[in-house]
Amino acid sequence: MRILPIAVGLAAAAAAFAQSPTFGPPVRLKAGDKFLGHQRLYPSPVLHDLDGDGKVDLVVGDLRGRLTVAPRGDGITFGAEQKVNGADGKELDFANW
Repeated sequence: MRILPIAVGLAAAAAAFAQSPTFGPPVRLKAGDKFLGHQRLYPSPVLHDLDGDGKVDLVVGDLRGRLTVAPRGDGITFGAEQKVNGADGKELDFANW
């Protein structure tokens, strides 16, 4: 009897599902002394070296198109959120709304 490739794929998916990781409760991130993305609509953080210093920064976009960065400090701490400016010196705002 020959096993079809789709059956093998389904078996692998079922095995992976059975071993799904367990996640802990969510944790609010802090940037400086304040919570990251405080009072923003759907803040979405991503790690990226925005300033080119070799350390990843915490870049946060939100539903309205605002973009901020929390520069990485020592260890896993981040500084206060700052507005991100473009090459022309003006605040980046993607004006999603």
